[in-house]
Amino acid sequence: MSHSSSTTCITETTDEALSTIVREGRIDVHFQPIVAIRSGRVFAYEALSRGPQDTVYASPLTMFEEAREQSLLAPLDAVCRQRAITAWAGEGLDELLFINVSPEVLLDPQHRSGETLRLLKRLNIPPHRLVIELTEQSPGIDPDLMADAVRHYQSMGFTIALDDLGEGYASLRLWSQIRPDFVKLDRHFVSELDHDHVKRRFVRAFLDVAHGMGSRVIAEGVEREEELDCLHALGADYYQGWLFARPSPAPKKQRADLDARLVRLAARQESPLQECVARHVCKSHPALAMTVSVAEASERFSAAPDVGAMAVVDAQATPIGVLTREAVMALVGKRFGFDLHGREPVTKVMRVAPLCVEVTEPLDQVSRKVTGRDSDQRAEPFVVTQRGRYVGMGLIVALLQQITEQKVAIARQANPLTQLPGNAPVRAALDAFVEAQQPFVACYLDLDHFKPFNDRFGYALGDHVLLDVADTLNEAAGPDDFVGHVGGDDFVLLLQPRAQLQHFLAALQKAFLARVEARLPATVVEEGGFTALDRFGHKRFFLLPRLSVAALCVSSGLAPKSFGDCWGPLKQSAKRAANGRLVVRMH
Repeated sequence: MSHSSSTTCITETTDEALSTIVREGRIDVHFQPIVAIRSGRVFAYEALSRGPQDTVYASPLTMFEEAREQSLLAPLDAVCRQRAITAWAGEGLDELLFINVSPEVLLDPQHRSGETLRLLKRLNIPPHRLVIELTEQSPGIDPDLMADAVRHYQSMGFTIALDDLGEGYASLRLWSQIRPDFVKLDRHFVSELDHDHVKRRFVRAFLDVAHGMGSRVIAEGVEREEELDCLHALGADYYQGWLFARPSPAPKKQRADLDARLVRLAARQESPLQECVARHVCKSHPALAMTVSVAEASERFSAAPDVGAMAVVDAQATPIGVLTREAVMALVGKRFGFDLHGREPVTKVMRVAPLCVEVTEPLDQVSRKVTGRDSDQRAEPFVVTQRGRYVGMGLIVALLQQITEQKVAIARQANPLTQLPGNAPVRAALDAFVEAQQPFVACYLDLDHFKPFNDRFGYALGDHVLLDVADTLNEAAGPDDFVGHVGGDDFVLLLQPRAQLQHFLAALQKAFLARVEARLPATVVEEGGFTALDRFGHKRFFLLPRLSVAALCVSSGLAPKSFGDCWGPLKQSAKRAANGRLVVRMH
């Protein structure tokens, strides 16, 4: 009884406190950066609202749950939005601003439509800089009504991001209906991603679906560089988390440190082996300013008959949309088209949230993003940027031609069995790593007891084991690493520096052994080896094939004149080692 009355008393007190907080607008706003690692820049900030620190509402989760129960969600949301935009204007930053909105607020009768647009106009902030981030989906909300509400926001020039929309079919249905510009990958799938192959498979599928729907992916909760490396390799677009910066009420004060950190992280992701988009497929077409009219755009297209689309950029040269020739002609080509639409700005007819790729982005990642678009957009040029600023348009034909040439060149030099690059590409890769003037690890790998294994079990099974080596190396290699097959049972693996190299190599050996054991009779696996003739024709017992590794850690500017001369003695020492590994550091 006393517990019940105590609970009632607390509830009444918190009811009054929350309504007072909302009425007085006592909301604190912190901003957390969303970054683009490939370009080494801050892409956007997310506004995070909190109640007064001396109350239970300092926790946003508690504050919004209580507001929902008290039918204060729409008024609280309006206050949070007003405080976030006002504080953002005071900071004077140029990046996008993400504002969290609960979907049910958009359908709440208390919600006052148009307030956000009026506030932006008053503060002279263009709508394209605001991203409405839908953070939650309450049970019972009709996805069709929700989609209509979102389209209303899109029609006013806002872009849309989806965060945690709950579970099940309704969330997927909403995602497919509104085609958001951004989707967020939950921190659950980011945490320890580098140690969990199941999570990596899920994230890869998530990215494929998102890019196929024209959405860009923001990975939340990134706290470790290893997680960032893995996400970068899988093709995530943007990142958010404590690795970069914690939420702050004054983001400008931490900006210098953040920019320096991003430069370092961007340099860490660069690879001398990647074929990048800028050198091959980018054409420097002039962009359209936001203020350009439809009539002016029509004249620009008439003067450039080979141009199918132009980027629309803001005052900072950041792409905000793409205008196609077809879209312009559909308006001005009609009777009275120029009179009706000629004076309208191109922002009213452009395709918002265009596909943008950085000049340093690898061709294979660009290809996946381009081919993943809807069928009606696949033939459109894409936007090429440098540190987020417009530099030109990427042509699909040029991209496909370059990828085809790249594949043909690789095929000519590939090992016929494993299809891995052969001797000439290996030498070229070594030269590229050395010329990059960055530390790297040059590994030479071969199989112990492979000849007697072939003699005992046949060359067909031996070929499968060589393919097992190739598969093991390919799965372990990162996007900036290189795997080559120089012939027979000899392989080369060039790695970016790893903090736990011995652990990585041991895992490599273990993964390969597991593949081999799966191919052999149980009795051979139990005995740990097999009987076969040695080179002198005598029967003897051999252990199962082992992947021996000789790793040479090359410091910047200290590469040997001949890697072959170095690997020779190292290879023999690795074979004699109990664990089959030898790591030597050059100083």
